[in-house]
Amino acid sequence: MTTWSDLLPEILNNISGKLDFYEDSVNFLCVCTSWKSSSATTTKHSIQHLPSRLPMLMLAESNTDEDDEHELRRFLLLSNGGTMRKLPLPEAQRQRCVSTHGWLLTTVEQEFYTKLVNPLTRAQVDLPRLYMIEELYFDQDEWMYYLFSMRKVVFTSPNPLSSDPSFRVIIVWGRTIGFCQPGDVSWTRIKGWEGHLFDISYHGARKRLYVVATMGAIYECDVTNDVLCPKALSRVTTFPGEEFGCSCVPWAYLLEWGCDSLLMVTRERYYFKKHDDEYGRYGPYRTSRFQCFVFGLDDGKWSKIASLGGKAVFIGFNSSFAIDGGEAVKPNCIYFTDDLYEPYRGLPEGGGGDVGIYHMFNGRIETLFESQESVFRSSPPLWLQTSTFL
Repeated sequence: MTTWSDLLPEILNNISGKLDFYEDSVNFLCVCTSWKSSSATTTKHSIQHLPSRLPMLMLAESNTDEDDEHELRRFLLLSNGGTMRKLPLPEAQRQRCVSTHGWLLTTVEQEFYTKLVNPLTRAQVDLPRLYMIEELYFDQDEWMYYLFSMRKVVFTSPNPLSSDPSFRVIIVWGRTIGFCQPGDVSWTRIKGWEGHLFDISYHGARKRLYVVATMGAIYECDVTNDVLCPKALSRVTTFPGEEFGCSCVPWAYLLEWGCDSLLMVTRERYYFKKHDDEYGRYGPYRTSRFQCFVFGLDDGKWSKIASLGGKAVFIGFNSSFAIDGGEAVKPNCIYFTDDLYEPYRGLPEGGGGDVGIYHMFNGRIETLFESQESVFRSSPPLWLQTSTFL
């Protein structure tokens, strides 16, 4: 009787070719020695370009000559015990990057070109230049601010390659919110908020863009309705901080939380030094605490939650998202990266090291890797929601 280890190489190659995810291919190669040797050539060649079921962290550019010469980028997979993989990604070399739905939005600083790049398939979608934003005028000092300030991108649906007429790309660039469709020659500007922009999120069930700004003020806008023009945000609510013992909202993230709610995550940081001669305006810092609050879109009520249940939340220079926890993703945790881009550009030792896993149960912060792995040159580490690559 033929055993599994005696299957012909042609059969094994046929099986391995039908595997759609990175984890499945790794497990396939680990079944036995004969499976690994028989299909090693074809499987190992293609495995690097397979998506993962779980999020992966794109690290900052490496300082090694080999990675720089071959334009390689390192990715940390949460699956398989934290697998590290390298992919050729010249499209992101020395580019400012933010991410959503597994895609990167890259910014060429000199000419303000923008494009969407899929880091696995390397598919690209050209977008309008950033200075093609309606009614946006500023002087040279403000240009320098905008030069390094691509902060967020979200989609109205997961796939920019689809023919969905309602698909939009929405960005936060400096102090401006804009959106476009692939093929547009300019960005449409969205106005109507007060204070500092923290985060944006597109609620798929509500078909609305939501924005959180200073003091937890939340606004909404319908960006897919072409009749409503010009686009303006309308205030939905303001976070009642005093009810929850919060004197201020130092930084906040926003994401869809079920079909009728939003989750606002606030982040507090501790600064070791600041306002001195060595560090100028900012000094070294670390995240100290997160708090989570739910806003009901139907009843208009706020509530504080001490647990995320079985969910894990991912925040940083990615569009904020949540997934179900499991063996490789710890439930009731917040996976965070360093997104204080302006302050850590001036730190002598580099920046990007404020990365970790925050346990909601007891406030413990767990490290993901050594901090030198995340010190950046052009773009800090960011999460990729890789399950949406397909």
